[in-house]
Amino acid sequence: MMKRLACLLITLILTACGQEKPQQPISIAINPWPGYELLYLAETKGFYEKVGINIKLVQTATLSDAQRAYINGRVDGFTSTIVEAVQAQEFGGAPLTVVLLADYSNGGDVILGNQSFESISDLKGKRVGCEVSSLGIYILARALAVYDMSLDDVQVVNMEQGNARKAIATGEIDAVVTYPPYSFDMLNDKALSNHLIFTTAEIPNEILDTVSISKEVIALNPDLIPKLQQAWQMAMDYLDKHPQEAVKLMAEREQISESEFNQALTDIHLLTSMEQKQLLADQQTLTKLSKSVCNTLNQVDAFDSSCQHVESLFKPGI
Repeated sequence: MMKRLACLLITLILTACGQEKPQQPISIAINPWPGYELLYLAETKGFYEKVGINIKLVQTATLSDAQRAYINGRVDGFTSTIVEAVQAQEFGGAPLTVVLLADYSNGGDVILGNQSFESISDLKGKRVGCEVSSLGIYILARALAVYDMSLDDVQVVNMEQGNARKAIATGEIDAVVTYPPYSFDMLNDKALSNHLIFTTAEIPNEILDTVSISKEVIALNPDLIPKLQQAWQMAMDYLDKHPQEAVKLMAEREQISESEFNQALTDIHLLTSMEQKQLLADQQTLTKLSKSVCNTLNQVDAFDSSCQHVESLFKPGI
């Protein structure tokens, strides 16, 4: 009897030793934006599991919320534009690497207001709402620059996306920097009579949407980047082969109609894994873009940075 128990115990120990340690999930904060929905599509279709990574998507309300979740250490990474990625470390977040280039916003990010404003020039002296600590202030500064204006020509009002519709309806602000799905909500409200005053189609290939992960997590998971890009491409292929089903799933999550989601897709350029590899191989161009963003943020007092950290923004090593 004792011999049998001893054998059983040895068998259990050997079995336990032979088992692989469960892979810890890599958490990524994500905010509403059609370009990021492929990450959820990959989750829904089990593509992360198929490529061998454990990704946990954590929903947040805005770009600023996703960035704050990373800075405060609640997640391992976050979705954002290049603006929030440039800011994160300078705001106290752990050193990070941009691991995935989701899309270019070539019309998706917008400034809207009522019909009395025909162009950016008409906003002189007006109150413009935007998220001053993230993309909003950058978009506003760039839009004004296109029309030979600066932030001094408008009254900047710090405005979270969730509060913008009420603020513009009550006259607290005259215009707002926004993006889908929030922009669709305000444009569809007939009582507001809003229309587009500016879109990122006027500054193409400048607003790059990304996924960033802490360098420490990447060091612990050296195969994370290629596998995440592989899962992304699988989601893109699924969208291409099953457009109706995929759009329906993603539109429902964004809480917009399928036609609105398709419209949003026309205003962004989703990047294939091949396009990402080509871009990531061109470190000089990416660093130049990041420095331009960083310098603009300094100029508009969005933060104070030497901008030296952008040299390693697209490099996995610590």
